[in-house]
Amino acid sequence: MGGIRRALRGDLPGIVAIYNQAVVATVATFDLEPKTVEEREPWFSEHDERFAIFVMEREGRLCGWSALSRWSERPAYADTSEISLYVDEGQRRRGIGSALMREAIEHAKQAHFHTILSRVAAENAASLRLHERFCFTFIGTMREVGFKFGRYLDVCLFQLMLPDRD
Repeated sequence: MGGIRRALRGDLPGIVAIYNQAVVATVATFDLEPKTVEEREPWFSEHDERFAIFVMEREGRLCGWSALSRWSERPAYADTSEISLYVDEGQRRRGIGSALMREAIEHAKQAHFHTILSRVAAENAASLRLHERFCFTFIGTMREVGFKFGRYLDVCLFQLMLPDRD
């Protein structure tokens, strides 16, 4: 398949390119305009050893990435993260999303997170299946909270509870 590793600042152009594919062609993100590397710098800088970004490389090229981000800046949410995951449009349906999800979940366990949350557009069948495969629990639907491609979109909320700390 390819190697998964922690993202480096030099990976940001590839991360942004994959993200922008989703911006213009899918409901995987509710951003409406492509982002520049400069615009994504603050997002990248918010991640650290605990709130990590992972990339998968294949033949020297980024083919996907995942990130564990802060759910909220409020201190009581410190052990909660939100997962994001994007795969290059030419590399989908090859197990990359599953590999990146597995890596992020394992990292979350090691980093002593209590839970992982995820928001998925109800129309994003591939992402819905991925979350189900990794035993995320569907916890609700936010009706028509986003407007993209000329229509209102529902967002499904998912949660994965992680094993208690020792």
